[in-house]
Amino acid sequence: MAALNLKPGSILDGRFLLTEVLGQGGMATIFKAQDLDRDRVWVAVKVLLPLFSSGLGAWSVFQREEEIGRGLEHPYVLKYVGLPEDRRRSYIVTEFVPGKSIAARLREERPLGEREAIAIGARVCQALEHVHEQGIVHYDIKPANVMLCDDGTIRLIDFGLAHKAVAKRFTFGAGPPAMGSVDYVAPEQIQRKRGRKSVDIYGLGAMLYEMLTGSAPFPGDDPYVVASTRILGDPPAPRTLNSLISPQAEDVVLRALRRNPAERYPTVAAMRADLEHLDRMQMGGYSQRLQPVTRWRRWLRIARYVGTVGLLPVLVQVLLFFLLWHHLASKHLPGR
Repeated sequence: MAALNLKPGSILDGRFLLTEVLGQGGMATIFKAQDLDRDRVWVAVKVLLPLFSSGLGAWSVFQREEEIGRGLEHPYVLKYVGLPEDRRRSYIVTEFVPGKSIAARLREERPLGEREAIAIGARVCQALEHVHEQGIVHYDIKPANVMLCDDGTIRLIDFGLAHKAVAKRFTFGAGPPAMGSVDYVAPEQIQRKRGRKSVDIYGLGAMLYEMLTGSAPFPGDDPYVVASTRILGDPPAPRTLNSLISPQAEDVVLRALRRNPAERYPTVAAMRADLEHLDRMQMGGYSQRLQPVTRWRRWLRIARYVGTVGLLPVLVQVLLFFLLWHHLASKHLPGR
């Protein structure tokens, strides 16, 4: 039964009674369902769309997500339900968590109060500590991937991009970064460098920045410019956007957003220590080290245009021809 044929009231594989559609992404539809084998406990069922269900690539991503998810066991990390290996349909099942994402919370109110934002950040650190201890990098820390549960806890969700910390290089190519969302992607992801745990620290820093200021670190409609500017410079200091932010909270955020991974927090545990004890943390003065990027935006747009219309190879050839002509002509100048 393909995802498009599934609807509330359908029973998937004789076990999961689908009750409502929770959402749909680029590759899958997510249903709320009752697990009939476990006393009708509520679960979330993520089903590949028919376009992807016949291909091995998308299903391998699902399998990797399920494998990684089942290897994690922490109160703040989404729990995955074990399923038979020989199931006939392409789907995975997780616990159902009543609540809303941070993205939904930000649609209600932005910015959030500092106390709320810092408390959320510290809990995300706890979840990431466990994930990193298992040798996993999430790669997609963003407001949509953190649930604020009705019981006051959180859940780190969506391990679709997660890999071992020694994963292969990132891919940027001709579009937005494949690893992570453009507003939260780390500079090294754009530069196609190997992924490290510091990628998640950067993503958390970007998320905290948005919760505290109401704006992403590098806002804009052009994903190429948004992604590329973080290589060339730093975002505005959070306190210039929201004067109610404490200098300590600003310092934590800007340290997490350092372009050089070695200058960020060495671990999420170290970042959590500062978030939980802002009054005792050692200030780094990161707001004094910022390098603005505004003056580069026009040139980035021009570079993108040149690359898009295919003129870059032509310009390179013209430049090489000019250099060769200049070299040959100089040999015939008087006195040579």
